[in-house]
Amino acid sequence: MQGLTQYPAMMVPAMQAELMHTVTGAGRDMKSVFDPFAGSGTTLVESMRLGLNYTGYDINPLAVLFCKTKAGPFHTRRLEKAIRVVLEKAKADRGRKVEADFPGLKKWFSPLAITELSRIRRAVREVDHKWCRRVLWTGLAETVRLTSNSRTSTFKLHIRSKEDLDSRIVSPLETFHEVMRGISDRLGEEAEKLKAADRISENGHYRGNVTIRLRNSTEPDPKGDEHDLLVTSPPYGDNTTTVPYGQYSFLPLQWIDLEDIDEQAGTECIQSAYYIDGQSLGGCRNNAARRMDDMLEISPSLKKTLHKLEKLPSDRKNRVAAFVHDLDASLGAIVPSLRQHGYMIWTIGNRRVGGKPVPTDKILKELLEAKGIRWVTKLERKIPSKRMATRNSIASTMRREAILVFRKT
Repeated sequence: MQGLTQYPAMMVPAMQAELMHTVTGAGRDMKSVFDPFAGSGTTLVESMRLGLNYTGYDINPLAVLFCKTKAGPFHTRRLEKAIRVVLEKAKADRGRKVEADFPGLKKWFSPLAITELSRIRRAVREVDHKWCRRVLWTGLAETVRLTSNSRTSTFKLHIRSKEDLDSRIVSPLETFHEVMRGISDRLGEEAEKLKAADRISENGHYRGNVTIRLRNSTEPDPKGDEHDLLVTSPPYGDNTTTVPYGQYSFLPLQWIDLEDIDEQAGTECIQSAYYIDGQSLGGCRNNAARRMDDMLEISPSLKKTLHKLEKLPSDRKNRVAAFVHDLDASLGAIVPSLRQHGYMIWTIGNRRVGGKPVPTDKILKELLEAKGIRWVTKLERKIPSKRMATRNSIASTMRREAILVFRKT
């Protein structure tokens, strides 16, 4: 279901599917997949197509929403009816009450957008079925992205030019209609694929188990479950921390009822455009380089990289150190979640900081080997398109990514 939303997904589904087919085909009794950086749900979709149980975490409520939308149950006829009703109610609504309230509301949205987004939100709230509401919130999130005053060429919040804003007239109602038509079609196609493979029941429920949680990847699983396969792609982007998912999500989350996403979703995530990014890998950089002594002994590649950054402004070194520190903390929770002899598939890119290359793939390999994980092989692929980086002035952009395969022994 790639394209269900525009939320950034690092791994291309076709390659991920091939890798998962290969590993699950070679291993016996592989039943469960774990993704601690779930993102938009690429691993989830492929797991369901393979008939596997799935557990996914993400720190971003918007990512959790997208995953729960893709997990079903696929009540496609009920969804189509809900879309029609929501559109009719929103178009008939003459209320002027504004359904979002945050600093910068009038900066990021035109008066027309504020009025129509409010009407859509009121209509969605009246839908009874939670899965249908989640699908509709997903559509509203994309509508917000397309009709706000922020540029769509970057995941950061950047206001459009005055000339652009003066000539820009977009209707959220019309946009929402188009977006929901596309989402409904793709969900319907996915439901047919799953049904043909006998992965879902006649009433649209997936036959396996799917668990999606709003959770920091450094937190251990409270149930202590062990999984057969880990397939993930941490946010390895080349902005000041990584990819600014939090900035990307800030405006959509202002218009969505958080309680429909996850019971752990608190209002703190919509108080600042930088809150989610601050909770993500590398988000806290205060004196990060000073906390790296143990890891420098474990990872020669990290030690060499930080040495190269020594003469640059301190934030460059702290940026890399903070990311690796948080990644290692995540590994401390992730590794126990994989059963003995289970496989890991990591997709990661090597960014540049201060003009210096950061060999994230080598650093990850060294950190995992120190935790008893055996490296199996490495594949590389050229990134065919990369909206997040083509206009990034901070660093040279990544053009290739590495797929690392490990096994717990």
